[in-house]
Amino acid sequence: MKYLTSFHAILETLKAENSRCSLYITENAQRRGPRIREILDEALSRNISIQYVSESRLEEMSKDQRGAILALDEVFKGKPSLKALCDRVSETEPSLVLVLDHIEDPQNLGAILRSADAFNVDAVIMPERRTSPISNAVARASAGAIAWVPILRVSNLRSAIDTLKKAGYWVYAADMGGKPLVSAGMAQKAVIILGNEGRGVSEILRKVADDIISIPMQGHVESLNVSVSAAILMYEFWRSNSGSSNI
Repeated sequence: MKYLTSFHAILETLKAENSRCSLYITENAQRRGPRIREILDEALSRNISIQYVSESRLEEMSKDQRGAILALDEVFKGKPSLKALCDRVSETEPSLVLVLDHIEDPQNLGAILRSADAFNVDAVIMPERRTSPISNAVARASAGAIAWVPILRVSNLRSAIDTLKKAGYWVYAADMGGKPLVSAGMAQKAVIILGNEGRGVSEILRKVADDIISIPMQGHVESLNVSVSAAILMYEFWRSNSGSSNI
């Protein structure tokens, strides 16, 4: 059982309707302000189990609660298989998949998921081990976007990438020393590999990538935070694949 305490994460998870959950709320919830009332109204409208408990009981469940806790079996949306992902992707519409190569910081993971929702990423693929767990901290950092992003945990990232390549995806590894992003262009069906905060993209995944791409830097520091890089790369994908002047 996992607990969410962020108001954004609780509300978006309730709206997404993708988890079995129960809402625990303080007995004096009505005096807690509009955000608590909004959460309560959303839960009532969706027939979510609501339990009114004491402040001390909420404290026992989570120290960082602010009057409401959502208890659920899974934090993230669904568990799509690679086959299901490849089968549902249109041959004519743009499709973007992120592969996270052992992202360890929950704040980075949450920020990446927030951007992934904003840019309508089809799936985020993560390894089962040696990566940040899907946690309350990640949900909070994602501002609730975690409830909407399909997340796929796999035992072998290279095998997952090989499957995507067979389905017609072009694979980009984001790393230093690659082709400048502005001149690279991006395929209509793309996979972007984002590396570990300290080590970058692993050599085995660099070798399987079709292109290595880099974000040009004009200042003094050598690199950007991985979540910032992710947002820039996602934006560039849609800019390259959209005829809209709004992108």
